[in-house]
Amino acid sequence: MCSSFAECLAHPLVSILIGSAVTWFFAWFYYKRAGDELRKEAELLQKATNAIVYFLEHPSAEIEARRDAAGRVVGVIVSAAAHAQGGSSAKGVVVDANKDS
Repeated sequence: MCSSFAECLAHPLVSILIGSAVTWFFAWFYYKRAGDELRKEAELLQKATNAIVYFLEHPSAEIEARRDAAGRVVGVIVSAAAHAQGGSSAKGVVVDANKDS
């Protein structure tokens, strides 16, 4: 079929297969990287959506945004206050008051 390597590369079918393989690899690499970046962005958007829903459900919560040096929001501080009330009582029966003295 082919007497030398250069002659085989000159064959149109071999050239098409090699070109297809190279194109497939670089396209796969590009779309894999783009998909990974999209997954990260989707995770951040999901966290933001959860935070927005929490803020809508708790309008009395004190909320403060934490920002990095570029001004992007990197976190949220939520302050909450709680009140507690308690009481206690004790009862006893004295059988012999002189015995304890």
